[in-house]
Amino acid sequence: MYYNMDFEKFFSGLLATIYLFLRRIVLLVFLPYKTMRHISEEKDFGQIILIFITIAFYFFLANGLREYDYEPFVLFLMTVFHYIATVIFFYLFTMMIGSHDAKLQPFLFTFAYALIPTILWFSTNSVLYAVLPPPRTLSILGKAFSILFITFSTAVLMWKIILMYLAIRFSTKLNFFQIVYVVILYLIAILPYSIFLYSLRFFRIPFL
Repeated sequence: MYYNMDFEKFFSGLLATIYLFLRRIVLLVFLPYKTMRHISEEKDFGQIILIFITIAFYFFLANGLREYDYEPFVLFLMTVFHYIATVIFFYLFTMMIGSHDAKLQPFLFTFAYALIPTILWFSTNSVLYAVLPPPRTLSILGKAFSILFITFSTAVLMWKIILMYLAIRFSTKLNFFQIVYVVILYLIAILPYSIFLYSLRFFRIPFL
């Protein structure tokens, strides 16, 4: 009987986590500021696990549509590394400028949810590659598709930038100019690394 109660408690908790996870993805589109603020106060680590399960599922599915040069599990581990490195980078910067009371937890949640636009873009790109593989024609339909894809990619990029800014703001509590400064430092560090990954054919575009 106790096992049944424990299972029911676990199952109900899992359903609640999945519901909250999916709900927040939708709310991040329409209410990014308010939603990211709530995410920065989150304590349910199951949501982070769901995000990385989704990423792992993407890599294995995408590998079936277009085989990678490396095993999907290797790419997944690299993505986990990128996430952890990003969290540590911003957390340490916050500690260095004097915010010694900064908590690690908001960084973990906000930067995990900031990966949602990345997952969406990569997933869409993989599906379109399977449905409409290149080379694509210069016909009216081909040009229309290119315009739609560029528009979609631009919108997702803007969404990504907004979520990253909010993730940094609510995690670090820095002001606007400090955020700009730390982002510039982050880009200085990440650009050579991205080029290095590209040269080794890991990622054409880093999964960040």
